[in-house]
Amino acid sequence: MVAYDPKYPRAHYDRVGIYEWTRLTRSRHGELNFLVHMDVMRRHIKDSMNVLEIGAGAGIYTKELVQMCRRLVVADISKLQLDANQEKMGELGLLNLVAEYRQLDLVDLSPLAAESFDAIVCIGGTLSYLLDKASVGVQQMLRTVKPRGIVILGVMSLINSVVRLMHLVPPTKEIRGLTNTRWLLETGLQDQEHNPETEHYCHMMTSADIDELLDLDVVEIVERRAAGLLGMAGEESLNAVRADTDLWNLIVERELEWSKLPSALDLGDNIVYVVRRR
Repeated sequence: MVAYDPKYPRAHYDRVGIYEWTRLTRSRHGELNFLVHMDVMRRHIKDSMNVLEIGAGAGIYTKELVQMCRRLVVADISKLQLDANQEKMGELGLLNLVAEYRQLDLVDLSPLAAESFDAIVCIGGTLSYLLDKASVGVQQMLRTVKPRGIVILGVMSLINSVVRLMHLVPPTKEIRGLTNTRWLLETGLQDQEHNPETEHYCHMMTSADIDELLDLDVVEIVERRAAGLLGMAGEESLNAVRADTDLWNLIVERELEWSKLPSALDLGDNIVYVVRRR
């Protein structure tokens, strides 16, 4: 596996810029993904909590979290994303509710005191970008959260990505060859060695990968969810459903319920785990 280098995810999110703000609102599969994450957070984030949001981006979830907890510290590896987050919270009249902004890399949370947060939220792609340092990121969160505190973490799903992007598999084979395409599909690793034409290095995971990362004595798994499960239907189908409010509400209801099924876990756009530090 290629060694993690923070310059690549930082550069990626610097390039994305403010476009990250609409990542989960400009598509219906993104909307479903968002709703499952919100369902998870409403179940576990309490108004008495001191919360760290790491990998916050432009504030898709910040705007919600800051109204759900007692104190919120917002962190990201990209200064540009932190600036965008502050801008958006200012526009929404929420900036004064954010306790602090910190530019931090998940592999090094040493600027934060040990056992200083009741909950840590690390969802989206942050953990997937750590490559060989994913276990370090997990340990850093467990160091920073209080005993009996919770960590909500998410990763990019390998199987969902392959299903949704199946149309890209033939050109991938043409460009990279069968051996490199097999590597991508078997490991979920988009790395420098096997994908030299991109600098978007990440590890799309299965639930087995996450279970291995969390096979620790100090970790209790509280909940597992598949976020964006029904997004695999495709935007055309989802937009047709979205035009009918009653039907869309029904689909959202099913998304939330089916996201809890163990058999659905690897089929979500993101795989979400809630863990408690013992």
